[in-house]
Amino acid sequence: MFVMQASFEIEKAFEERLRDKMERNRAEIVEAEGLQSVEYWRTEHKDTIEYAFVSKWASNEHFKRWISREEHVNEHRTMQANRNQNDGPKMKKTLRSYEVLA
Repeated sequence: MFVMQASFEIEKAFEERLRDKMERNRAEIVEAEGLQSVEYWRTEHKDTIEYAFVSKWASNEHFKRWISREEHVNEHRTMQANRNQNDGPKMKKTLRSYEVLA
């Protein structure tokens, strides 16, 4: 089993934007081949909100196929273009992946 945790942290004023992103991810992932489970976690910090998207997959290959789909790649291209233009709020993204041993 393979576990991926993607955490996104943004200023509290922009929480709605982050929540919308989580909802889009939830709608896209439910039918993914090899997906075993998915959870969304939320925590508040002093000035920011953090959402974690935690998914469990049958294998790393299943996750790679899902993350490589055209819609996801295009979303990242758009986000990068916006970053280059200094458009929108700054978001911190942290990725962690795990292989389940037991």
